[in-house]
Amino acid sequence: MTGKGESHGCISVMNGIVSGTGAVIGIALRTRASYDEGGKTQDVRIGGSESTDDRLARICVGRTLDAIGVDPSAGYVLSIESEIPPSRGLKSSSSVCNAVISAVLAHHGVSMDVMDMIRLGVECAKEAKVTVTGSFDDACGCELGGFIVTDNYRNEVLRKEPFGRYDVVLCIPEYTKNHTPRERYNAVAPEMERIKEVCKTDPLAAMTMNGRLIARVTGESEELIDDALAHGALAAGISGTGPAIAVVAESGKGGRIAEALDCRTILTETR
Repeated sequence: MTGKGESHGCISVMNGIVSGTGAVIGIALRTRASYDEGGKTQDVRIGGSESTDDRLARICVGRTLDAIGVDPSAGYVLSIESEIPPSRGLKSSSSVCNAVISAVLAHHGVSMDVMDMIRLGVECAKEAKVTVTGSFDDACGCELGGFIVTDNYRNEVLRKEPFGRYDVVLCIPEYTKNHTPRERYNAVAPEMERIKEVCKTDPLAAMTMNGRLIARVTGESEELIDDALAHGALAAGISGTGPAIAVVAESGKGGRIAEALDCRTILTETR
């Protein structure tokens, strides 16, 4: 039986690198995976708009098989299709982990508690070295949707609630993320503590504050953030460590904002 798995993307409200507390909002972009065993080779086929290193996917397969007591040396074909541009701060790696693990479990007819599955994906991402913190917040946002606040050091959900339906505009640069020294994030810890307080009552305000702060840390321009807000966005800012910018707007107004921004855009919505 072909195992099918699906996960989504999410955008940052509060970057978890600085304090270990992260906050995200789920979005509707999807990653789909299918998994079949057989043959002698382990074949990973990745579709979508851009080529992606398959090491993370292979780690997810191997660790999932090991977790359920199946020989990880078996041959298989894993196919992945994603709507999420990789290496832009839109949580593509977390989405791939969730989808691949779900597909492997489905093939074997094994049920796993959703939080255990998410934590398994976090460990896979750490092993693949595609994350600074383990990205527990991202993994939860991709799988569970809504508005989520997490403790990324303890892999615990601190707050989870529906967020409502909003348009989301993603500004996608042609270039991918660059490495920013951890010391630059540590230096803005006091500012992130203020954002954490704002996040308790006004996640959209926190998202813009966080997005501007991370733009300064990573050296990205704030011009598109300013433009989005000037055209009626409710919030805008760098997602993850960038370079993509996420914009939240009232439902039905995202298209107009996307047309006004000088960037390649993807229009989606919260979930």
